[in-house]
Amino acid sequence: MLCEYGCGQEATHRLKNGKWCCNNSFSLCPVIRAKNSEGLKKFYKRSPDKHSCSFRKICSFCGKEITPMNFNRHEKTCYLNPKNKKTCPVCEKVITKVGTTCSSKCACEFFKDKYIEGRSYRVKLYSTICFKHHERKCIICSEDKIVGVHHFDNNHKNDDPRNLIPMCPTHHQYMNSRYKSLIEDKVIEYQKNFSEKFLAPVA
Repeated sequence: MLCEYGCGQEATHRLKNGKWCCNNSFSLCPVIRAKNSEGLKKFYKRSPDKHSCSFRKICSFCGKEITPMNFNRHEKTCYLNPKNKKTCPVCEKVITKVGTTCSSKCACEFFKDKYIEGRSYRVKLYSTICFKHHERKCIICSEDKIVGVHHFDNNHKNDDPRNLIPMCPTHHQYMNSRYKSLIEDKVIEYQKNFSEKFLAPVA
C-alpha cells in the first residue's frame, strides 16, 4: 500500500484519521512538507543569512525584512505607517526616529529660542557685559587668571553692570556659603562705589 498523501512511498503508519502515511505524522510526508513550504513562501522571504531565522516577512510600509515574532509590532510602530508618519517642521522630511525633528541640524533651528536661553549662552552674555565695565580681576584677592561673575542681587537674569561683580571661584563660593559674612562688606562697598561712578555724568 502506498502513502495516501501522494508521495508514492510505501505506507507504514495508519494515522488517527484512518489514512495510511509514509511517516507517523502527515506533516512529515514529503508532499505535505512541499505544500507547506510553498505556502510559507507566499508570505515570507527566505533570509540570505543562513545562520539567521529561516524566514522573514516584508514590512508593507518600509520594506524591511522582519522576523515573524516581531512583525506585527514593527508594522504598528513603523515610521512610514500612515498612523505614525510625521514630517519635520523645519525641512518637511519624514522623521525616521523618535523626536520632533529629523536631525540635530533641524533641532538647532527649531529650538533655537530655547538654546539662546540655555546656561552656556547666559554665562557668555553676562560675562561679556561684566568685563566690559569692570576690570577682569577678583575684587577680594585680585586673582586675574580665573575670574567669574557674581550677581549682587542674586537675580541671574539681571545683567545690569551695577549688578555684576567680578570674583574668583573661591570667593564667589564664599558668597553662597556660611562664610559670606567674611567678604560681604567689601562686596557691598565695591558695588556702591561702582554704582556711583557708573551713574556719574561724563565731564
